[in-house]
Amino acid sequence: MLKYVFVFALLVTLASCNEEDFNAVLLKAENHQNLDGAGQFNHETSVSNGIQVKAQGNVNGIQGEYFLPGEDGKQIRVTYTADATGFHPKLDN
Repeated sequence: MLKYVFVFALLVTLASCNEEDFNAVLLKAENHQNLDGAGQFNHETSVSNGIQVKAQGNVNGIQGEYFLPGEDGKQIRVTYTADATGFHPKLDN
């Protein structure tokens, strides 16, 4: 399931690319796995164009958020959970 969440986040990121995004620089990429020996993980990525992705969870579920630059210059924040019942995004205005 984690694989699908990251693929979804990647597709959202690619769909919102413009000319400036091709020159964006990776600022932060952290990935910590098996933190407690029970499949816990923590992932964070930041890019110079304002895109940020954060996720944490375990084999039973994931919580996360991502930020995308909006057309008006303000960041769009999406929080989500993913578990056995599916992917549950929430758009924060």
